[in-house]
Amino acid sequence: MPEEDLPIGKSAIISAGEAEIALFNYKGKYYAIANKCPHRGSPLGEGRIEEGIVICPGHEWRFKLESGANMQNPELFIPTYPVKTKNENIYIGLEG
Repeated sequence: MPEEDLPIGKSAIISAGEAEIALFNYKGKYYAIANKCPHRGSPLGEGRIEEGIVICPGHEWRFKLESGANMQNPELFIPTYPVKTKNENIYIGLEG
């Protein structure tokens, strides 16, 4: 995905094979997490971001963008994926 397609403060939902990934541009840094909230399956890519935490649009479960850790239950994590940029394009590592 071209970097220009994901301005600061925005998100995108990307399908890669069977994986659905939420990609965020938070303060100029890119984060990729599993799009599906484990609570009720709501799309995290449609959630809002506060202080580096995505808030699920379904029932407001909160996950750290950097680690995938759930703020209500620190033992619960959602998958995160490494992100890099090259030649003004965003690349997500699916085996992260």
